[in-house]
Amino acid sequence: MTNSSKAGVAVVAIFGLVFLGFGAVIGAIIFTARGPAHGNLAATLVFCSIFAVIGGGLIVMAVQMNRKINEQIEVEQQSPGSPWLWRKDWAASRAYGTNSQTAIGLDLFAGLWNLIAITVAAGSLPQYFRTSDPRYLGPLLFVAAGLVLAFFPVRAAIRRKRFGKTCFQFASLPFSPGKPLRGTIHLRFNTTARHGINLRLSCVRQIVTGAGNNRSTSKVVQWQSEKNVSEQSITPSPMGDAAIPVDFTIPRDAYETNCDDSQDQVLWSVHGEADTPGVSFSDDFEIPVFRLTPQPETAGSVGDPDTTASAGFQSDAGDVPPPDNPKVVVGAGANGGKEFYFPTFRNPVRVLVLTLLTAVWTGVVYFLGHSQAPVFFQVVFGLFDVLLVYGVLQSALGSSRIEAGDGKIVLSRTFVGIGTTREIPYSDVAQILAATTAQNTPPSYSLRLQTKSGQKITLADSIDDRQEARWVAAQLEKLAGLKLDTHVQVDMGLGGYGPPPQRGVQRPALAPRVRAALVMGIAVLFGGIFFLTGRSLMFKNQPARPRTPRSVKITKSPVQPVNYSSLTDSDVQRLQAMPEQAQAEELLERAIRHDSRALDLFEQNIGIWLGDIKLSEHMKQLEWRSRFSTDLRVRNANADLNLAMDGWSKTDNSVDLLIAKAESDPGYRQAAVYFMGMMAGRGVGYDRIYPVLVEYARDNPDANVRQWAVEGMRYLGTDEALDVLFESFTHDPSDAVRNRAGCNISDCGNFMRKQRMRMVPKFIELVEDPQTTPLMRNWSFMALREITDESLPADAAAWRDWYMQNGTEKMAEFEQMDGWKVRGDE
Repeated sequence: MTNSSKAGVAVVAIFGLVFLGFGAVIGAIIFTARGPAHGNLAATLVFCSIFAVIGGGLIVMAVQMNRKINEQIEVEQQSPGSPWLWRKDWAASRAYGTNSQTAIGLDLFAGLWNLIAITVAAGSLPQYFRTSDPRYLGPLLFVAAGLVLAFFPVRAAIRRKRFGKTCFQFASLPFSPGKPLRGTIHLRFNTTARHGINLRLSCVRQIVTGAGNNRSTSKVVQWQSEKNVSEQSITPSPMGDAAIPVDFTIPRDAYETNCDDSQDQVLWSVHGEADTPGVSFSDDFEIPVFRLTPQPETAGSVGDPDTTASAGFQSDAGDVPPPDNPKVVVGAGANGGKEFYFPTFRNPVRVLVLTLLTAVWTGVVYFLGHSQAPVFFQVVFGLFDVLLVYGVLQSALGSSRIEAGDGKIVLSRTFVGIGTTREIPYSDVAQILAATTAQNTPPSYSLRLQTKSGQKITLADSIDDRQEARWVAAQLEKLAGLKLDTHVQVDMGLGGYGPPPQRGVQRPALAPRVRAALVMGIAVLFGGIFFLTGRSLMFKNQPARPRTPRSVKITKSPVQPVNYSSLTDSDVQRLQAMPEQAQAEELLERAIRHDSRALDLFEQNIGIWLGDIKLSEHMKQLEWRSRFSTDLRVRNANADLNLAMDGWSKTDNSVDLLIAKAESDPGYRQAAVYFMGMMAGRGVGYDRIYPVLVEYARDNPDANVRQWAVEGMRYLGTDEALDVLFESFTHDPSDAVRNRAGCNISDCGNFMRKQRMRMVPKFIELVEDPQTTPLMRNWSFMALREITDESLPADAAAWRDWYMQNGTEKMAEFEQMDGWKVRGDE
């Protein structure tokens, strides 16, 4: 946390220096090359001043950030195992409303936007009055957008003045999973709330990509509960204001609050709102949810977007009450069933925002079309404008009608008078869920039907209310006779994310690179156009300079990791003089790059380094890479590394301690079974550990314990372990356990390729079985491809034919290759 925060301070300071330097250099060039009497002097001065002010502000911000980080480090060192004491307000058993901080951010953003927009417009309007060229009216669109933006900070200021500084007073510290969450919200409330106060408790995963003006934040709701507090329940508090009682129950399998990585956080918050005369009340309070004893958390498959929640968040058999103000119209269907109608223009705010955005974008396209901008920009912006226009029309004029009855679901969708109808028999429906995407801000939900063949059909979209989407999904599931499941499925989109970060789990930073690249590309595109626009306005009277031709095109290659040559005697002498942490990191990285001598040295010394090797940022990356190496010997070194970092020597005494801790310490049980697998996989106490590990994997009532036992079995490397993993893959009631078992069989575990090949007939039998679920069938086809390196379609007959013709030959190929060669990342 501190390293990344310090890096953030450095980045802010560097950007401040860049802005300051840019403003000074541009000003010097203008006044030196042109003289102060030419061109638009006022616009030039303001333009340079803006950059100077932004740069100075960023430098001041960096200094303040550094001071706060140092203070935070001191607090964390005083209470290293109690993160709920790391915030001053939490330590005082309270949380202040976040809307005040949001209002400050809105003030700054709206002020900066309007400052730049008005400056550019002031420089372009004189040109319009002289030439009557409509191109110079383009900046007025950004001024209009700035006036709209100013509305939000003004409303926030009025709300802050009316309700004062709100806070949520905790009844206990911290709040823990499986226990009540109680307290009172204190605020100035000299008004009426006829409909009461609506409260909502949410667990949200907040993922940030990009930096500075290119930051993009995705909020994924992992769990949510709502209730209404009547106006009569609001009582005066001893502090002279009003007190709103809060009473929820946190699920036992809930995620903990985690803010270690500012780019990927798990946050719990209580939201309160009330429809009051004038400006309504609305505020959010971040709260600490922690287990008093940290425990390992579920670790889903790498890149698998469906493993972003533990079992409790992946399904919900609870019924959902109808929303207070539904947008959906419910009535009787034509076939005697029930009808759900989502009318046109059901989200006027969304339509208005999209219309304003489209209008501004269309103005930009018009400006580009009447300027000397490259044709490429005109085409790209024009195509995107077409998509925006379509989105406006779809949001305003699109409607959906869902009728459930007479043994089928009938879906009718209409857009600008053109309609389509589709019928899905109940017998073909596997499940109906509410769904959302991580990129939606604010969130928007859809109803998704999945058939037993795996096809996904969107029944309705653009649903703003989460409860409404879950309620309609529950009603349709009841009518279709399906098992009730009202959880919200999250589509993670481009880049994919692993499971949320939790205490006790070490993993590399998760950065959705594809999405970050898209955000960066769009930012660069906007920045280039803005710069060219400002340049053309300020230097309008300057003669054009001839462009110097280039004879050589220089391309910038991405940064590559250190490319070590084979380890030499001089390298060994150099390593001996280095700290143990540095020795371990370099030797492991060389081993990952298939340096056998480095691997031997690493294995010789790992027992000596027991307890002295730490999971630094670099080691974290190396641990992850070695886990999925193409060399089984490196994967085994990964087990030795994890045992050493946790202080476990490879002895019979450690075996006794691990078995005893797994039995007596529920908080450490998941970690114990995981380390047991590593210990047995390295040849220590296998005969004693194996039956214990099998018992935990098969029979333990806790799905998390079974999953970590399955993860431990990946290190065993024996045929009997593969058979147990396949049993877990096919019979465990938890999808999370099944997922990890299948992954460990096919690609992740420490098994030779000839061992995995033995499992191919079992996977083929599984996909041939008509009782196999679509999810299990998809996983089985994925396992077949990873085991065999064959890219056959998802067709059971095709795989059966391939195995009959090529199975023996493929097995012979795997038997002849070196046993340590496996399928992996590097």
